[in-house]
Amino acid sequence: MTTRTTPPGELADLIGGSGPHTALRNRLLTALAADRTHSADVTEDRARRVHRRLRLLAGNLPTVAELFRDPEQLAVLSECAALADPPLYMTVVNHYVLCLGSVMALTDDPAGIGAPWRALAAGRSKGVFLVTEIGDASSHLGTRTTARFDPATGEFVLSTPSAGAAKFSGVGGSGVPQTAVVCARVQAGGSDRGVFSFVVELTDDAGPLPGVTVSPTVEAPSLPLDYALVRFDSVRVPYRQWLRDGARIDADHSFHDPLGGQDARLARTLSVGQALWATLPSAVATVARQCSVQALRFSAHRRAHGRLAPGTRVLDLRNQQHALLGALAESFALTCAGRSAQDLWARSRAAGARHTPAPRTEGMTFSPWTVVDRPLAALKAVTVRGAVRVAGECRHRCGLAGFLGPNGLDGYHGFADAFETAGGDSQLILLDAGRALAQETDEGRPAGPLPDAPANHSGWWPAVARAQEARLRSDLHRTVQQRTRAGLTGLALWNPLLATAHELGEAYGTRLVADAVAATVEAVRDPELRFVIETLAALHGAVAARRSAGGLLTAGTLAPAAVRALPEVIDGLCDRLLPQLPLLWEAMGAPPGAVDTPLGADDYAAALHAHLAR
Repeated sequence: MTTRTTPPGELADLIGGSGPHTALRNRLLTALAADRTHSADVTEDRARRVHRRLRLLAGNLPTVAELFRDPEQLAVLSECAALADPPLYMTVVNHYVLCLGSVMALTDDPAGIGAPWRALAAGRSKGVFLVTEIGDASSHLGTRTTARFDPATGEFVLSTPSAGAAKFSGVGGSGVPQTAVVCARVQAGGSDRGVFSFVVELTDDAGPLPGVTVSPTVEAPSLPLDYALVRFDSVRVPYRQWLRDGARIDADHSFHDPLGGQDARLARTLSVGQALWATLPSAVATVARQCSVQALRFSAHRRAHGRLAPGTRVLDLRNQQHALLGALAESFALTCAGRSAQDLWARSRAAGARHTPAPRTEGMTFSPWTVVDRPLAALKAVTVRGAVRVAGECRHRCGLAGFLGPNGLDGYHGFADAFETAGGDSQLILLDAGRALAQETDEGRPAGPLPDAPANHSGWWPAVARAQEARLRSDLHRTVQQRTRAGLTGLALWNPLLATAHELGEAYGTRLVADAVAATVEAVRDPELRFVIETLAALHGAVAARRSAGGLLTAGTLAPAAVRALPEVIDGLCDRLLPQLPLLWEAMGAPPGAVDTPLGADDYAAALHAHLAR
């Protein structure tokens, strides 16, 4: 197969490297790249460095209102931060997506909050989101931090009742003004009114404000930020800083909430997660693409001294091709899923009832996340796991170079891995998704047809993924019905089925990604571009099928002969992609100058020496 001549710009447009927000992307990446020299100043502590770079981004962004009017802009911000500085991305998520996002979603008049809002919007105060409590699992379902309404002053009194109710987030360091959106249980009129959010100033230039205790920094080496525990001792919060979202306390101190139920209120308070789940997939896809491109370029220039063929390129070895071209294909699939997540959020916002309907109580079993938005939460879980897999494989396949800090792969892997738990625990998301799907399936629902396309066709894997999900759903539904008829409920019913529920939830997320890839392929009309895209899609499917062969065989979705044929299928798809590598590197990698790493240079050793000599 001859090398295709598709211009890399067309492929980059399809993947997401260009488009209507190219100017914003270039502006942000240029600003972050220009700041590298300043960021190397060893006298600047980490907290001040992160805050300074946050202000740098704020100075290059549209207003907060404009940013949230267009989800794609928020996604571009996320992609740029993750690519250029993974720890900075966590700060961006807290500040923009979760903190400012809560204010934009849960109040009609952000300006009414006053000075704390103005400081947040300008980036003068670093925003954080305080929801997780460190004492128990699934703390989101059992928030213990309290906000007691004081009728004498019209304020709320924010308190941490025990050590286990301490909040955890990236709030450590010193000398940085910080403002939090704090999730707390409202107590008014002697009753528990559910979990709401409050805007609370935590620290100023001198340190924690009265009533706020911030612990010494807790290290998390995989994503280095200044994490800490936060406790509140009767901190008074003005009524205007309650993100009440239509709820109110009248002059006679009577409490009114239009949602009418605590589960509905919790789901609404945590609906800010939709903005994260809509933008995180594209951020981890950007990182996965960069890992793949760098590892492939490194392998293409690296010579092996093994005795089979001394001096051969490492990339000529089939196992290296399967791993790294497979990683590139998966990063393409993650990119398609990222676009799908943004589309889902945009449609949800357009449909946009002001308040979500009250969810079924049984919907919140392991966590609140799938009640908030099942497909977006599931996409978050499976795209993060995919990015962890890609970054880990690329790091491993680069040997020692993969673990060196200046080459970036270890940092990207730590960034992606941190979101296995952050932003909604992926394990709990997939457990809840599988449980809900099994309960919703009607008895006798068809198990789904087996794929009839060849395994080297881009339509093969979506058919496999749909059939696998349907079969697992049908099987688990029957099992749940049988156990329910036997009188089992609650933990007795579900405890033996948790691994199966998780498997179904993962199959659901896998199918969402496969559908996103199929939609991308279907939209391409140019034959040369379609050739490249179809090959990437088919390779992603073949590699995914081989990785999950055990489950596919057990469910009867694939026959043993089909699984045995996959290595040969992958060989053929790799042969189709290898001549396209220069095109793919240019289209799928970071823009020139955006990332400063020796890995991937034509002469890696010389580039590493030069980097270390600075």
